[in-house]
Amino acid sequence: MGNIKAKTHLEKLGFSEPDKKNPKHDTIQTWVYENIQQILSETVMKNHSEPYEILRPIWEYQVAYRNGSYSTIVGFIDIHVRLKGNFYDKNSINSDRMEPYKTIFIEVKTEIPSLGELIRQMRAYEFYQGDSTSYLIVSPDDSHKKILNEQGFYFYKYKDPSLLF
Repeated sequence: MGNIKAKTHLEKLGFSEPDKKNPKHDTIQTWVYENIQQILSETVMKNHSEPYEILRPIWEYQVAYRNGSYSTIVGFIDIHVRLKGNFYDKNSINSDRMEPYKTIFIEVKTEIPSLGELIRQMRAYEFYQGDSTSYLIVSPDDSHKKILNEQGFYFYKYKDPSLLF
């Protein structure tokens, strides 16, 4: 039997997602989905004092590139979250400019065997999505939290709720 062809642009670039077939990935992703308010309030929205509303989070959100009639799927982000509220536009020259929506991409990892590969994956999403999106990685493996934060990515350590300690 032949090799399975790459379906997304990231797969063509050599990024594989073996995590997607791991049942633990679904467990963590489901937990994130069910606890999204808590996770966002402790990370991306930690210093945001104004009220905001979480609009419907979307699982396996297609990150696509479009140019005229051409389009291709770049990859899939585990959970896409859109918030409604008043948010400062971090890219605006005028720092008082407010935006009504904020987009957050959440990537779930059961482990982080290669920090470089994870950062390249996130940078690819940044390239196609733009700077206005915030990126949050959720994983039980927090060994790279400091570098991920320094590189502009939020991090949340998943702790299995079925374990007491």
